[in-house]
Amino acid sequence: MTLTTHSIIAAAVTKPLAAMNPLLAFAIAIASHYLSDAIPHWDYPLQSIENPEDKENRKWGSGRSALIKDISSMAVDGFLGVGIVLAVVRPVTAQEWIWVIAAIVGGCLPDFLQGLYMFRLKFLRPHQWLHDIFHSNIRLGPYPLFGIPFQLIIAVIALYILM
Repeated sequence: MTLTTHSIIAAAVTKPLAAMNPLLAFAIAIASHYLSDAIPHWDYPLQSIENPEDKENRKWGSGRSALIKDISSMAVDGFLGVGIVLAVVRPVTAQEWIWVIAAIVGGCLPDFLQGLYMFRLKFLRPHQWLHDIFHSNIRLGPYPLFGIPFQLIIAVIALYILM
C-alpha cells in the first residue's frame, strides 16, 4: 500500500483519539498500517530491490540511479500523504499537530523499518517477520488498472471518515 494511503488511513482511525494520549494514537496508527496491508493492494514497483519476492533475501541493490529514483518516488508518495492529511485536518493547536504527526509517522513507520531491514539490519528481523505475516499475499502490483482504482477507493473511504 502506498505511504499516502497509509497516512490517510492512520489519520482517519486515530481521529477519535486526537484529544487523548498521542502515544496511543501513534500505537494505533502503527497497528493500522499492518491491518491495512492485509487488504489486497497495489504497490508501485521499486527498481532497486534485489530478490523482491524472496522474503528472506530481498535487499537494496547496488544500482545508485535506481535507488535515487526509488527514494524520490517514496518521498513524493510520503509528502503527498502528509499534504492531503494536513489539507483535510488543518491542525491549528499544538495538540492537533502532535496527533497528526503521530498518526502519519506511525502509519508509515513499518514501511520505513522494512526499508532499513533491507540494508541487512538483522535486529529488525522480528519487525520484518510481523510485517510479512500481515501483508496480503494477493499482489495487485502487476495489475495497475485494477489495483490503483481499488487503492484510491480505500483512500477515499478513509478521507470520508477523516472529514
